[in-house]
Amino acid sequence: MKLLLIHSDGAKMSKMAKATSSPQEFKGKKLDIEGLVLFAFVSVEDQDTFDTSIIAKQGANEIEEAIELIEGFPDKIKEQNEEIQQFNDKLEKRKKLSLENPKVPAPTENPRDLKKLILDPSKYKVDSILVYPWAHLSHFLSQDKESMDVCPKIASILKDRGYKAEFSPFGWYKSFSLNCLGHEVAEMYRDVKLSILADEVRSSSVFKILTEDGNELHLFDPVKEEGKKLKDIIPDRYKGEEWKSFQELIADEVLGSRGAPKQEPPHIKMMKNMELADFDDASDSGNLRWYTKGVLMKNLIKDYLEGVMVENGAIYADTPVMYTVKNKKLTAQTARFPAKTYWVHSGNSRFLLRFANDFLLFNMFSQMQIREESLPLGVYEWETYSFRREQAGELSGLRRLRTFLMPDLHTMCKDLDQSIVEFKKEFKMVHRILKDLGANSHIVFRTTEEFWAENKKWISKNIKEWGHPAIFELWPERYYYFILKFEWPVIDSQGKSATLSTVQIDVESSQDYIEQYGEKRQKYNITYKSKDGSTGHPIILHTSPSGAMCRILWALLETNEKYKDEIVTGFKTWLSPVQVRVIPITDKEKKYAESIMNKLNNAQIRADYDDRDEKIGKKIRSAEIEWIPYTVIVGGNERENNTVSVRRRLIGEKLIDGNSSEQIQDISFAVLKKMINQELKGFPRKDLPIPFRYYSKRISFR
Repeated sequence: MKLLLIHSDGAKMSKMAKATSSPQEFKGKKLDIEGLVLFAFVSVEDQDTFDTSIIAKQGANEIEEAIELIEGFPDKIKEQNEEIQQFNDKLEKRKKLSLENPKVPAPTENPRDLKKLILDPSKYKVDSILVYPWAHLSHFLSQDKESMDVCPKIASILKDRGYKAEFSPFGWYKSFSLNCLGHEVAEMYRDVKLSILADEVRSSSVFKILTEDGNELHLFDPVKEEGKKLKDIIPDRYKGEEWKSFQELIADEVLGSRGAPKQEPPHIKMMKNMELADFDDASDSGNLRWYTKGVLMKNLIKDYLEGVMVENGAIYADTPVMYTVKNKKLTAQTARFPAKTYWVHSGNSRFLLRFANDFLLFNMFSQMQIREESLPLGVYEWETYSFRREQAGELSGLRRLRTFLMPDLHTMCKDLDQSIVEFKKEFKMVHRILKDLGANSHIVFRTTEEFWAENKKWISKNIKEWGHPAIFELWPERYYYFILKFEWPVIDSQGKSATLSTVQIDVESSQDYIEQYGEKRQKYNITYKSKDGSTGHPIILHTSPSGAMCRILWALLETNEKYKDEIVTGFKTWLSPVQVRVIPITDKEKKYAESIMNKLNNAQIRADYDDRDEKIGKKIRSAEIEWIPYTVIVGGNERENNTVSVRRRLIGEKLIDGNSSEQIQDISFAVLKKMINQELKGFPRKDLPIPFRYYSKRISFR
């Protein structure tokens, strides 16, 4: 909905002739409103008629806020003038003091002018409101007949709130006149996005700890214990240094805010220095450019995840990145997040850039012929790309972007029992994925009190297998489409949490309709044919097996920074852009070193060759700084014996006396190759681009 608000001295409207075959009924031929009138021009857009009662209420709220702005403006100016006068008084005192005492410096500021209202304060009032349908504010008007109900509903809502409000009828040629008062807030424009959750207020949750041995520990009730300090909340067993990260998770999940950190997170500098990714000043904020090493890591993770999905029985799908807002099945979900949307205009139509792949994927599910025998059925999509127009203050490097990649798995199950069986499998799958990536995560799960009471046995077993305590949040009733949600959050070096993987049991999306606010809301109507010929609606598991691609790299970089004094930093060997650095000690070994590098690359082991004219110590330090897993050093003995000596970086292991590597002397190339291949077994391989194989020739993006 688009709103143009004009504060007028009086307003008139006269019906002239019918503009449509079925114009809106309206008693009388004209309106003549005296006094100070807020003239509200309204354009009802395509998505708004999903529910005219909701959009009318949102419109009425905006009009009421505009009235409060107008009527409160004189007081606002008065308050500002009081502050200005206080400033001027202090300034005058400082000037006087400097004249009396030469040692006191004279102020350099000048007195500030008091602000004056354009009109008499009595004009900043609204006696009446005229709600007027005005098609010319938007190119994307609703074609539904329900659109003509919006203006009368807005007027009715405002009347119920005690305002004098009238509406102008839809479907007529009309003349109108107004006299804009021309003061500071006499003209306003508002873009109102349909938000179907505008009235939803989530009740207070109860937070607990579920220990790895199955015990429930009361953690926090935000209403009863507001203001309670964290040290009084956490049980004694979780107060040692060993549990510092878990305490940070509690602080952020239960007590903290989800905004961006106040200081730049360290991973931003790291991603730039490592030439993985960077900001692009020619694009929208929250969109990154990716360099060769970053793309290499993304593609490795992509191939790895695809292999795990196939191994777990999933099929592939790929859906468009934009969709129409005229489809009410899609609107039912997209209107939950109106502030997060990017719009694409095409002729007289407009589309949303998706912020998840559920919408068109579920639309596809609703058109599929699914039989009970095919369930459970997992459908995997490498979601390239998704878009969320996060607020500028929420953006934070790789942690929170406006454009991101999201590997996504949706599994259709015939009933709740089957979905629980699949949930357990996917829980273990996620555990394996995060371990293979090297992500150090925690667990938070959210559910209703009723579901927890009925399912605590198997949920506790999963936490026990995880081997670490978990936070869980209990709701008195279900507020979202899922009945159970597990999340794997990571805590960064600044104590902020963000979720990687998630598994959710969706009991709502496949239905034909759901009840919400006393109204039937259309859903996707996804069905399957049972063996007995009846029709069922599947339960759908939403699984992000690794979390967004950018956030994986955020987690790995931040974890390395956080624990750099405790563990050996680096990426897993299979994920490292360069897996081996070959270094000759003298010029005599250069040809031999180059041959080792070539043989490694021919074996699909990513190796480069430090051919710089630098001392051996500096070359080794460079390999350490770049977290190269294997540094192969060749001197005269290695060249003569056709062997190599290796510094193997102990990535992820505890730092002991500052030692980050183990030395392996005088081994054959075959042994080296076998050693590395053992680490790479079961993981995807990607070649290192040729320009990156020679240190002296490698490309620099910055």
